[in-house]
Amino acid sequence: MIDVLIITKNEEANIGFCLEALQGWTHRIFVVDSGSTDRTREIVEATDANFIHHDWSGYAAQKNWALNNLPFEADWTLIIDADEVVTPDLRAEIESVLARDVEEVPESAFYLNRLFYFLNRPIRNCGYFPSWNLRLFKRGTAQYEDRAVHEHMVVDGEVAYLKAPMIHDDRRGMEHSIAKHNSYSSLEAKEILRGREAAGPPASGLESSFFGNALQRRRWFKQKIYHLLPAPWLFRFLYMYVWRRGFLDGATGLRFSLFISAYEFLISLKIRELRLNRAPRLPKPMDPSLPKRDLPVTVVVPVLNEEKNLPACLSRLGRFAKVVVVDSGSTDRTCEIALEHGAEVVDFRWNGQFPKKRNWVLRNHEFDTPWILFLDADEYVTEDFCEELATRLPDTTHDGMWLSYHNYFMGRYLRHGTAFTKLALIRTGSGEYERIDEERWSHLDMEVHEHPVLEGTTGKIAASIDHDDYKGLESYISKHNEYSSWEAKRYAKLVADGGPGQSYFTRRQRWKYGAIRRWWLAPGYFLVSYFLRFGILDGFPGFGFALLKWIYFFQIRLKIIELENEQETAQP
Repeated sequence: MIDVLIITKNEEANIGFCLEALQGWTHRIFVVDSGSTDRTREIVEATDANFIHHDWSGYAAQKNWALNNLPFEADWTLIIDADEVVTPDLRAEIESVLARDVEEVPESAFYLNRLFYFLNRPIRNCGYFPSWNLRLFKRGTAQYEDRAVHEHMVVDGEVAYLKAPMIHDDRRGMEHSIAKHNSYSSLEAKEILRGREAAGPPASGLESSFFGNALQRRRWFKQKIYHLLPAPWLFRFLYMYVWRRGFLDGATGLRFSLFISAYEFLISLKIRELRLNRAPRLPKPMDPSLPKRDLPVTVVVPVLNEEKNLPACLSRLGRFAKVVVVDSGSTDRTCEIALEHGAEVVDFRWNGQFPKKRNWVLRNHEFDTPWILFLDADEYVTEDFCEELATRLPDTTHDGMWLSYHNYFMGRYLRHGTAFTKLALIRTGSGEYERIDEERWSHLDMEVHEHPVLEGTTGKIAASIDHDDYKGLESYISKHNEYSSWEAKRYAKLVADGGPGQSYFTRRQRWKYGAIRRWWLAPGYFLVSYFLRFGILDGFPGFGFALLKWIYFFQIRLKIIELENEQETAQP
């Protein structure tokens, strides 16, 4: 007999396929869930599997809790992920083991092979096949090591290998995969630093050692050497695509190698971030002798859980006539902070359709100033910016003003690279943000890259606004993961509607959506920003910021390809 353990959270897209392949030959199936909000529980309980809730305690700890506390009865235990499917050939191999008396099997555990799918295509090279994971073992002979991510099993006894692979295909899509690797990279960065600083062997698990087995040597290399290399992400790409012949997997092999290389870059970047350990860089205080509320502008600050950024943002707004903070149900101190700074707090809840937050406030709030400035919580006005508004606004005939922004990244003020601009200062009643009838293209309840469509002309404010997100890289990647999903779905809709030729598009928008599907946009943006726009002069932060933009445009392209694949699959 064999019992099965599956760890889940929001796996409705995968769990049905996983369970179907386990029916009819396994004894008991335990699905340990850490709080799914989708149909995972419903799908599991429609089968003979046992659904158990246990609050998330970590990848290794969650599985060890299950192994130590659930009533496993069979001689053998199989651990499988919800996005994995046991193939008929692998089932036959496992059953051949089960057919023997457990005492006559010399091995305590078996490694299983996995065949990865990426964008609906199998990865048979890139160093990802074969992909061995110890998943089948005699009850009570194995536990997971104490590690935050990429944990391995520690086995008491001999091990062997089963040849037939299982299928690893996460049907939750590219957005989920990016989110997962964003979380993994944060955990991996912490593990690598912990491994470098450890004075002795780990309390539980596998020690990294140059003189140990293959896994211990690999872990030693990764902790002590790999991320000290000048460009480990480039090394990873060359290893996967060239040395491990990823090119034999065609375009998918190239995309997969780039995707994993981007993951390695995030690990390196987050290691640097952890070493910075910097306190928030508070902007220079505004001159207390400056006038108060003399600018005829209402500042609208859309927020959701912005307690880290909001105090500095609001502390700079003393010269503006009014400040309105539009909140989407923050669970931290965001609203309290806004009230402490004298701002008006407006509650907004998105229904998944038009309008989103900025257009909603334009349509529903009564403005009593001639101008409206939309400011994010991680943006900070400068004295020069306020002074230019005081000079320009009384006499201008424009209905809107383009604003420029200077980025802080990895603790450094970026003076070079591609300029960041937004049409964020508009005359009251002159228009609103472009209307896009989406159906929850992302989880973001605020306009992503829509521009205001105004009746009159626009000008430009020369003085810049500072941009510095104190919430860190993981938040930055998460936000841009949402952005890239939205951009991919918008592109798909533009194609369905006949192409990116909307009459209200700016020239930059027309160029962007004409090129966004092209392979050269991501590297082209990097080359222009880093070399032609002299981002190289900003040192490593300038390089990191430009490369993150490359990754962002690359992710948009991957998601466009994913949508195209879905459309092809849906066609009869």
